[in-house]
Amino acid sequence: MTAPPDTLLTLIVPASLEETVADLLLDAPSIAVGFTTSLANGHGSEVKLERGNERVRGQGRRVKFEIALRADSLAELRRYLSAALPDANLFFWTVELRSCGMLA
Repeated sequence: MTAPPDTLLTLIVPASLEETVADLLLDAPSIAVGFTTSLANGHGSEVKLERGNERVRGQGRRVKFEIALRADSLAELRRYLSAALPDANLFFWTVELRSCGMLA
């Protein structure tokens, strides 16, 4: 039996890369068993705005990926994504999961 996930990786991705990142994650099931996505907007002076209309609005369209995984596979996933998308303007953070699993 595999150990349950103990870390939640949140990955903020430019909307234009949503399918690419989803495909990369789906191609790496040994690292990321599954994930959830939702639409988001990036705001702030540190946000790299990709298109002219984003600069006019002052916010960038993003997709938020949430991936529950083992902490010991986090470095591998970061290397994998960095190698595949070296200039992709990805932002991430992690939090410890106190519990995680199926309810039924």
